[in-house]
Amino acid sequence: MKILVTGASGLLGRALMRILAARPDLEVKGVAFSRAKPPLEKLDLTDEDAVARFFARYRPEVVVHLAAERRPDIVDMQLPKAQAINVDATRTIARECARHAAFLLLISTDYVYDGASPPYYPDSPVHPLNAYGRMKLESEYIAERALSGILGPSGGRPAGAVLRIPILYGPVESFQESSVTEVALALKSNTPRKVEHWARRYPAHVDDVSSAIMAVVDACLRGKGPFGPFPRFLLSGDHAYTKYEMVQIMARALGLEASHIQPDPSPPTGAPRPRDCRMDSSLLESLGWRQKKEFESEIGGILRPFF
Repeated sequence: MKILVTGASGLLGRALMRILAARPDLEVKGVAFSRAKPPLEKLDLTDEDAVARFFARYRPEVVVHLAAERRPDIVDMQLPKAQAINVDATRTIARECARHAAFLLLISTDYVYDGASPPYYPDSPVHPLNAYGRMKLESEYIAERALSGILGPSGGRPAGAVLRIPILYGPVESFQESSVTEVALALKSNTPRKVEHWARRYPAHVDDVSSAIMAVVDACLRGKGPFGPFPRFLLSGDHAYTKYEMVQIMARALGLEASHIQPDPSPPTGAPRPRDCRMDSSLLESLGWRQKKEFESEIGGILRPFF
């Protein structure tokens, strides 16, 4: 089976490419743009003609669309650019998937919810608070309209699916690559500072998300359940942490002093964030998926090379 992964140079993309490479039944192609280097192929997803030519040449059977501008504050500052990659590129990819009868798994976000009444389920009302959440929700609808019914009537399986995920952590190339590891910058000096202690987040390790991606793809392609033409799966980490709680766990894991860091009970500045987007992962778990990586046992090893 031929699988295309967009955004393959990113935090999640690297983990997914590594896991896919271990499967002898798959032929995997990863594309990226600003950080593309062999074996990844450089592809500008905002160039409709280039994407169409790529699909015609490679003819993927499955597309996992990871590429996105995921930082809400950057989205607000660069709306046209974010719209191009988060929405317009998804429209192009979904159109090509429909044209070539390829299954599309779109990675979305827990920010499609407003965080006011957790837990959230696949059919819970959506109400994004910021432009990033609105763009990702729009991209879900675009993909669904493009693909629903393409494979369902003939193949008896979904034409595509959405996997909504929380904030991610894993082996990073820099602190800024993850909003989780970014808070570890507070441990780099003894300067007094406050760290947000308001929103509850459910971080997931990129290896667990990668295994969830493959569980969804395998189940949908085999028609394992009555999911409908374009199902939505939800993934949350098992435990909730504020960013202040995360940095305290990091300090303990690294054996560092953290008395200079104080909790800030105010909502974060910048783009509005939901307070608690806990999602129910039962549908995903019905496929046999389980979380294996625990934040408190994993984060120290991820951060240690930087200290």
